[in-house]
Amino acid sequence: MKSVGKGLVCVVLLVLAGFCFSRFRVEYNRPDPRSARIAESEPAAEAPAAEPADPTAVTNSVSETNLAAVSATTTNAAAAVGSVAGPTNASPAASAKAKAKASAARGAASSTVMYLAGFVVSLLGLAVLLGWEVTQWAASRVTRGIGADPLPAEADPLYEAAEAEWSKGNHLDAITMMRDYLKRNPSQQHVAIRIAEIYEKDLNNYLAAALELEDVLGGRLPREKWGWTAIHLANLYSGRLNQSDKAIATLERLANEYPDTAAAKKARQRLGIPEPTEAPVGEMAADDLPPPPPEDPGNLPQGFRSKKK
Repeated sequence: MKSVGKGLVCVVLLVLAGFCFSRFRVEYNRPDPRSARIAESEPAAEAPAAEPADPTAVTNSVSETNLAAVSATTTNAAAAVGSVAGPTNASPAASAKAKAKASAARGAASSTVMYLAGFVVSLLGLAVLLGWEVTQWAASRVTRGIGADPLPAEADPLYEAAEAEWSKGNHLDAITMMRDYLKRNPSQQHVAIRIAEIYEKDLNNYLAAALELEDVLGGRLPREKWGWTAIHLANLYSGRLNQSDKAIATLERLANEYPDTAAAKKARQRLGIPEPTEAPVGEMAADDLPPPPPEDPGNLPQGFRSKKK
């Protein structure tokens, strides 16, 4: 995935996580309809009974209340007959209202869970993407630091497309695509060596191949890989290009900078330089011997020296 695409994916995941979290807070803080229904169903507190006043006033009012109750009984009885169907008619509406409240409660709960899941998934996706990028960056840093071989380029679609163009005989187009790949992946010096090979074997442009190999030797390569690339360049200079001075300079550079490699041994053979010899264990060269300790002048007066034997 390209850098621009990865950046867009990160932004989308971040925005999605923020949206899901904000909606989760709204749904979580919304009042529960079941709590409201329970509060409505609780009976109201009964008012305290009033204390009776004067006993004589209570006796006088009893007779008046009885007379009024007799006249109200007939009226209440008639009203009761008309109100018998009231609760029966009101029960379907109350049931539908309760079902609507229960459905709303279930919908609110499912929305809360859905937004919470979206928030968690977005964060996990963002963490995985960022972790992968950090891992790749650290691996590339370590690879460049120790001079190890980078990952092979053949798995990249752009490089595979370039090789496909080469197989069709479109060598210059393949080189152009490989250069585009190198701009995006400068550590893939194998591709630069491949470009030099196309120049040399397919296009017979030996000077361009030598220039490509010079650029490769200016970058980081494993020690042995660098050495054999220098041998190849020296062969081009001494053979097709007929520039023996550059071939000798390349071999001397190899022998001096990477003397412990197998390619350096090959370079010393071609230059006629003997292999370095190591002193046997227990023996030291004259130059490596420590200087003799200074002679003890003894207790001589100032300005006098001991006689040499």
